[in-house]
Amino acid sequence: MKLRCIDNSIRLRLKRSDVDTLAKEKYLSISVGFPGGAFLKYELRIASVKSIEAIFNNGLISIRLPENKAMEWITSEEVGMDKEIELPDGQILSILVEKDFPCK
Repeated sequence: MKLRCIDNSIRLRLKRSDVDTLAKEKYLSISVGFPGGAFLKYELRIASVKSIEAIFNNGLISIRLPENKAMEWITSEEVGMDKEIELPDGQILSILVEKDFPCK
């Protein structure tokens, strides 16, 4: 699972094996280590939420997908799921989760 952050946007791209794991485990997690013992951690979860959520807590970026929508997306030809979330200061955080499968 690849993470791309630009301005107020987060984009997660999942390989076929990532999508298969997400369907089975309902969870993906990545940790990137840095010198000095620091880590960047991000995860994608299928959860009991109404719409796509983004949470940042204790250095962890957590994107949560609603279970019914996530399972439909996993089993369909649909490439991406997205959500725009209004932030307290009026800015918008854009979330995009997409399949990154090779073209046929």
